Amino acid sequence: MTQVSRRLFLLLLGALVPGALNQHSDAATTKKKATPTPTKKKATPTPTTKKPTTSPSATSAGKSSPSAQPSPSKSLEGLAIAKSSDLALRQTKVFYLKDSFGISTGYSLTRTTRGVVAFDVKCTHNGVPTNVSGMQLKCPAHGSIFDPETGQVIRGPAVEPLKSYKTVESDGEIRIIIS
Repeated sequence: MTQVSRRLFLLLLGALVPGALNQHSDAATTKKKATPTPTKKKATPTPTTKKPTTSPSATSAGKSSPSAQPSPSKSLEGLAIAKSSDLALRQTKVFYLKDSFGISTGYSLTRTTRGVVAFDVKCTHNGVPTNVSGMQLKCPAHGSIFDPETGQVIRGPAVEPLKSYKTVESDGEIRIIIS
């Protein structure tokens, strides 16, 4: 049994030692290659000082295109959930989005004087979807009531506020950003 163990040990040692030697030699060549690179970088600051003189004209041309690009990207941010005309001031409605699996999730949207706010409709007490009841979001399971403008608990048993989501309103659409 000990002869088998010795043979196995020597076999493993023979397999590992050449790999370790190759790694050591690769590390040595990498160190040698790393030394010339910083000297090349030291030589490049002179050309980079020349490039900024040419790049201001490129940046001035670039300024017009980046300022044009953020506007469309902001309008495309998030998922379209409703039309702007669907919500009047101080009105709360529940809208649904389907995920990639086809599962529908509800979000309450309320138009306030500061814009549209969105909250998850799941009660933080037990996860039951809340319903719009007058000017409040009410959980039908245990009676928790939430403020649709702030998501705060008005009456328990829930103690945590509703999860909020950022919204963007542009081009007649209300978009919700789910992250």
